Amino acid sequence: MSSSLHNTKLEFDQKKNVFVTQLGEPDEEDYNVRKFPIVEESEWALVKDGTRTLQSTLLLQKQQEMAVVDQELESKRREFAVRMERCMNKQDELRIEQQNIKERVEKFDRFVRENEVKRQRALVKFQNERKQQEIREQELSVLQDKYEKLERRQSKLINKIEDNRKFERYIQQVVDILPEGYLELSDNMMKGVISRYNTLEQANASLLQELMQKDDSIDKAQQDLAELNKRKTDEVLGYNSTIAALHSKLEKCYQITHKKEEKTVRQKIHHRNQCQLYGQLELAIKNIVDMKCRAVKLKPGQPPHTLIEKLSIIEAYLLERESVFKMSQEAATPISSPGPA
Repeated sequence: MSSSLHNTKLEFDQKKNVFVTQLGEPDEEDYNVRKFPIVEESEWALVKDGTRTLQSTLLLQKQQEMAVVDQELESKRREFAVRMERCMNKQDELRIEQQNIKERVEKFDRFVRENEVKRQRALVKFQNERKQQEIREQELSVLQDKYEKLERRQSKLINKIEDNRKFERYIQQVVDILPEGYLELSDNMMKGVISRYNTLEQANASLLQELMQKDDSIDKAQQDLAELNKRKTDEVLGYNSTIAALHSKLEKCYQITHKKEEKTVRQKIHHRNQCQLYGQLELAIKNIVDMKCRAVKLKPGQPPHTLIEKLSIIEAYLLERESVFKMSQEAATPISSPGPA
């Protein structure tokens, strides 16, 4: 980039080249004079403009290269698509051939399985018939056992009925002593009493079950409450520790900010003192130079401008005074020295 900037040449006409500091009315003598305005921009701004132009050129080159790469990529994509189509066609042919082989194998396998099934069917039929005969014999023995059990049960139930006659008599006594309208009118009042008892027993069982469920739910709710309290306590402790850490961090930030503010104030005071001292020195130098200018009677239109010139004038003035002082001492030395005795 720097070589391209150094190699840049400006071509001008044969007119005179001057820099214009003030605008005015053009004269006839200035017809062959080309005027250039003063460039107020910095060197970095001019270099930056040149760099931006070079970057635009490089960007256009990269875009052209990108277009070439895109074309090559598109051609590769088309070639890959053609190859993939060929592969797919070959794969379809191979799939069809495999399907044909599979169908032939399945037909042969089906034929073998059918023969095997026929053989197994005949064998299974024989075994089933034999098993059915054995099962029928077993069922016959089981039914005989059941018949004997039912006879024994029947005798037991008859005996149980005779034993339960006392409960029937008790229920009948209960029916007799019940007030009128306690039970709905029905053909069998004893069944109504038994039904009422069953209803009350079921209600009692349901109430007991509901009570147990309520106890379980209360225990579970208490456990959930304890876990929730523990979890919330842990969260509060975590939040407190986080707040404490953030508070300590905030205190450190306050301390750092306070130190930086104090440092900034000291720097401002030091800068103000330096500026004040510089102003005093500059004013003292200006006063000394003004006194020197009045002493040597310089022209008013030729005052020193820069600080170096002013210091040079002061140095020359001091050297001149020192030489005059030395000359005066040398002139006064022979007069004040005593003569020979």
